[in-house]
Amino acid sequence: MRNLFLMLFSFVILMNISCKRDKQIDTKVDTVIAEGGDLNATKTNSTVAFSDQHTQQVYNTYLTIKGALVNGDSKTVRANSEKLQLLTKNNKELIATAKLIALTKDIKKQRDFFVALTVQVEQIIENATVTKGEIYKQFCPMAFDGGGGYWFSDSKEIRNPYYGAAMLNCGEVKKIIKSN
Repeated sequence: MRNLFLMLFSFVILMNISCKRDKQIDTKVDTVIAEGGDLNATKTNSTVAFSDQHTQQVYNTYLTIKGALVNGDSKTVRANSEKLQLLTKNNKELIATAKLIALTKDIKKQRDFFVALTVQVEQIIENATVTKGEIYKQFCPMAFDGGGGYWFSDSKEIRNPYYGAAMLNCGEVKKIIKSN
């Protein structure tokens, strides 16, 4: 019983430390939800440009999927995953993952597949040239039962696609990709 209590107590402390949650943020999230607003909205965004149009389209579509996951909008996730399949002709893994996301209406499963989509989009981004702006590689240590999950964002502010409103600000910037 004591061990169970210690584990539960440790989890609560870790969640509060890892996710930097506070009452002001929670209140703002509750207000946005009540007003039917965009949970993915941030105060500042970086307009990113790539040297080639294909990477630009993939990145922009990826950000739309990420934003829809933050908002719990399964329909938009599906539509943009279908769009991503059409944009990507040579990357079979990316096409397969986008197809899996597009085939399910379950937001939790879409979020599970998003981790693989992020890995595949990262390969495209790493091989491209950013000519303007900054891309923020972010990480949530709580995702996937403590295994963590990465995603890309156009803002330093955390908007967690793996938890949406439940843990909107859980995460941190791990890397910034920018033009040389």
